[in-house]
Amino acid sequence: MSKLFRKEALDHQSQRYHGAILLTRTWSYPVLSLFLFSLIVLIVLFSLFFGFTRKETVSGMVVPDQGLYRLATPQSGIVSVIHVKEGQEVQAGDALFTLSGERNNGRTDTQASIKQSLQARIAQYHQELDQLQQQTKNKRMDMDGRHAKLQASLQHLENELVLQRRRVQLVRENANRLADLGKTGNVSKAAINEKAADVIEQESRLASIELEQLALQREVASLAASRLDLPLQAERDASQLKRNIEELRQQVTESESRRQLVIRADQAGRVAGIVVNRGQSVFADQRLANLLPAGSKLEVELYAPTRAAGFVHPGTEVMLRYDAFPYQKFGQFRGVVKEISVATIALDDVQVGINNSVRQVASTGGGEPVYRLRVELDSAQVKAFGRNYQLKPGMQLAATLVLEHRTLAQWVLEPLYGMASQL
Repeated sequence: MSKLFRKEALDHQSQRYHGAILLTRTWSYPVLSLFLFSLIVLIVLFSLFFGFTRKETVSGMVVPDQGLYRLATPQSGIVSVIHVKEGQEVQAGDALFTLSGERNNGRTDTQASIKQSLQARIAQYHQELDQLQQQTKNKRMDMDGRHAKLQASLQHLENELVLQRRRVQLVRENANRLADLGKTGNVSKAAINEKAADVIEQESRLASIELEQLALQREVASLAASRLDLPLQAERDASQLKRNIEELRQQVTESESRRQLVIRADQAGRVAGIVVNRGQSVFADQRLANLLPAGSKLEVELYAPTRAAGFVHPGTEVMLRYDAFPYQKFGQFRGVVKEISVATIALDDVQVGINNSVRQVASTGGGEPVYRLRVELDSAQVKAFGRNYQLKPGMQLAATLVLEHRTLAQWVLEPLYGMASQL
């Protein structure tokens, strides 16, 4: 190397005007590296453990778990007496309302007039029944008298028949003797013919008596049959009159029920939602009040459209917002789905408590059918202004169903999962 270049050139090469570059490390580099690494770790952890929750808002109301019984009137009338007060506890069979079905035509009460008319007809039928019994008794006595007379006449004919048969026998014997004497010429032929005529006359009279006896026997038999049929016919006539009386009594009872109808409790419970006043006119099947069964617990009934029911199952968490307690001030309340209907229902099939706010479920879903969800409440009370307020049946609410939770990683990788499932 030294032989290739001159000594002066090598010496000049060893002389430098700039020194070697030296990189120094400051405290900002490891801090920045640690920050970037931590940020990456946080992003990964956040994408793995944090994400978003899919929710669906539905409407519903507070209901008793044993249902709310509707107390309605079976007929039109006027509320004459209200025996209970709002919230009063009642037992099965207790009188709740008394309805009057009276209609005044300006002079008399219609139902009272109908009752009087029916009772007059009942009295008339009773009179006819008494007359029938007396007539039956008189007919029986008359038949007994006729039967006795016929028996006496029949006995007289039998006695006369015995005598007539004896006369016929004697006349025949005399005629036979005269016929024998006529053969010897001792008796004239005229005398013989006269005796023969006597025989014919007596035999004819015997036949007449026998016919009269036969007629009397037939009359006695017919009278005996009539005597046997008399109590049966009287019983049939009496039964018909008694049926008429019972029908009229039933009409009287129905008239009385229309005149004054008492609505009673079918079971023990608490009266709620009385909607009538004393003196108010009501129509058939009109609701008077509701009956909350004894021992009932409050729950929430939600109506979820089909699009919101796919991931709902028993145990699904629900956040409730009662209309009576604005959530902006009192917050939301937790519940858990305990039952979901196995088939959809139409809101028109739900009979009680559905108002326009609940029917928005169907309208927002394009009129689609809904599923009925039963939600168990964590608490049936709402704490407000330092005191607890009890929830009441029929309270409307909005609820948020927590359907599913998906992390950011799942959301980012979902297209890849979809492509993989199609391969």
